[in-house]
Amino acid sequence: MGVTLLDDLAEPWRLAFDEAWSSFRAGNFGIGAVLIDPTTEDVVATGRNRVAQRDPELRTLSGNMTAHAEMNAFAALDRFNAEGLHLYTTLEPCLMCMGTAMQLKVAHIHFAVADEYFDGMSDLWRHHPVTAQRQPELTGPLPDGLSQFARLLPLTFTLRHFGGGLAEKLARREHPELAAVADSLSNDATFASIVADGTLVDALDHLDL
Repeated sequence: MGVTLLDDLAEPWRLAFDEAWSSFRAGNFGIGAVLIDPTTEDVVATGRNRVAQRDPELRTLSGNMTAHAEMNAFAALDRFNAEGLHLYTTLEPCLMCMGTAMQLKVAHIHFAVADEYFDGMSDLWRHHPVTAQRQPELTGPLPDGLSQFARLLPLTFTLRHFGGGLAEKLARREHPELAAVADSLSNDATFASIVADGTLVDALDHLDL
C-alpha cells in the first residue's frame, strides 16, 4: 500500500511526506513542507517541524513553537521572498505560517489535509487590503490514505503532549477514528520499531489507513 500511495504522488509531495516522517521520528509533530518554482518545477527549499528538538543547523528554527515545517522552509530560502513560489505542506498552515506565506508573497499553497483547529481562518484575510491582495490560492486535501496519514502524525503528537486542550477536543470530534488509532500507537511495539528504524513506506504499510 505504501509504495502504491507514494507512486501516485508528485515529487514535491514525496519530499514533503519524507520531511514529515523525519520530523515525527525525531519526536516532533510530523509535518513537512516544500517550496517549488512552478515555472521550472525546481525544489527551492524544504523544511520540517522541529518544535521539540534542538538543532544547531544554520538557518533552522528548532526547540520552540516557531519551528514549524513551513517556517523552516521559509528560513531556508536563498532569496528575498517567496514571490511566485508554490508551498506544499502535509498539514494546512496555521495562523503564523499563513501570515508568513502572505508576507513573503507565496502564490499557491497545496495542503495534504485540513487542520480543524484553524477552520474558517482564511475568511479573516479578506477583510484587510494587504492580506486580501496576497492571499495564496489553496489546493487540498489529498485523497484518503495520504490525508489520513498526514493528519495522524501531528494528531499523535498533540494527544501525547497537549492532552485536555482545545486542540485535542477538536481533533477527537473531527477525527474520532484517527484519534483511536493515535491512542493505540502508544502500545504498538511494531510501530515503535518502525519509528526507530523504519521508512515512510513501512509506516504506511503498517498503518494501512
